[in-house]
Amino acid sequence: MAKITPKENFLKLAGGGHPEYVPYYTFMGTEGTKEIAIKNVGAAVYPFGVRADDGSFTDMWGVPYKTTEETANAGMPEPGRFILEDVTKWGDIIKRPEPDNLDFEAMLKASMERTGIDRSVTAMSTGFGFQPFQTLMAFMGHTEGLIAMHEEPEAVKELLEYLLETYEPYAEKICEVFQPDVWNLGDDTCTERDPFFSVEMYKEFFKPIYTRLAAPALKRGLPVIFHICGRIEPFIDDMLDFGVKYVEPAQETNDIMALKEKYKGRLSYIGGYDWGKHVPPNYPNFDEEWIRQDVRDAIDRYSPGGAYGFLAWPISYLGDEAIEEVKKIIWDEAVDYGKKVYGYPVD
Repeated sequence: MAKITPKENFLKLAGGGHPEYVPYYTFMGTEGTKEIAIKNVGAAVYPFGVRADDGSFTDMWGVPYKTTEETANAGMPEPGRFILEDVTKWGDIIKRPEPDNLDFEAMLKASMERTGIDRSVTAMSTGFGFQPFQTLMAFMGHTEGLIAMHEEPEAVKELLEYLLETYEPYAEKICEVFQPDVWNLGDDTCTERDPFFSVEMYKEFFKPIYTRLAAPALKRGLPVIFHICGRIEPFIDDMLDFGVKYVEPAQETNDIMALKEKYKGRLSYIGGYDWGKHVPPNYPNFDEEWIRQDVRDAIDRYSPGGAYGFLAWPISYLGDEAIEEVKKIIWDEAVDYGKKVYGYPVD
C-alpha cells in the first residue's frame, strides 16, 4: 500500500470523510509540525494597511487596530475609535481602496514563493480575508453594529453589498488562476455560548454573501473550509448550502460528537482542543507527559468514525517563555498519535 500524502489525507477528510489518519491542521504559522497538510496561499488584491513601530496598524478601510501584551500582539479594533457611528452615513465614510495588484499570475508566483508550498504533498487553500460580520463590527463596534442590524437593516445591507462588491469581482479569477484544492472563507459570528444574532438574521444578512463568495468553488467542485469560532450549531444547515465541507476551529463549546452524528457524511470538524480548557496544572510549570496524554485523550475522544482533524493554537501573554515549548509538544504529539488511531500503515 502506497503511503498517502498529507494533502491526500486532508482531502479525504472533506465532507465527513474518513482519512487514513487524523490530520493536523496547520494554522497561523504552525509549521513546526512534522508535516504540513494544508497551507493558505493568499491572493493579495488589496493593501493590508499601515503598521506603526509599536505594532498598531490601520487596515485597508481605515480602521485603527491596537496590539497589546495580553493578546500576544494580536490586533484588535481600537476601543473608542470606531470609524462609523451612523450606519445610514456609511457612504460618506467607507471608501473602497484601489487594488494593489491585478496580475494574478504574478500574484500566485509571489505567494507560492513566500509560502514555500510543495503542492505535491500539501493542499493549497485560497480565498478571501473578507469577513462581513467582523468587518461591520470593526467599523462600528459590537454594540452599535448589532443595534444597526436591528434598527437600520436596509442601510446595513447596502453597506455589506458595497463591501462584497469590493471583493467579488476577483473571486472567479483567483479561483481560475490559483486552482486551489480548498476554498477558504470565514467569519466569527458566534460567541462561546451562542451566535451573536438569530438564524433568521444570518439568512437575511450574511448567508447571501457567503454563497456568492463560495460560488467559484462550487462551480469547480471544490470543498469550502470555513473559519468560525464559538457555538456554531445553529448555522450549520445554512453553511452546508454553500458548500462548506470543513469547519475550523471546532471549539469544545460545541458537542462535537453529537454534531458528527447529526451531520454524518456531510461535514468535518477541525479543532477539539481549546487551549483555555487544557492549560496544564501549575502553568507555566508543566509536565510534558501530562500534555501529551491530554492530546491523546482529545484525539481519542473526537476521532472515532472519521470527520475529525486536530487543531490547537496555544496563546499566552508576551514574555511567556513556556508557551513555545508547549506548542511544540502539542504539535509533535498530535501528528505522531494521529497516525496511530485508525490503524492504517501510514509510516
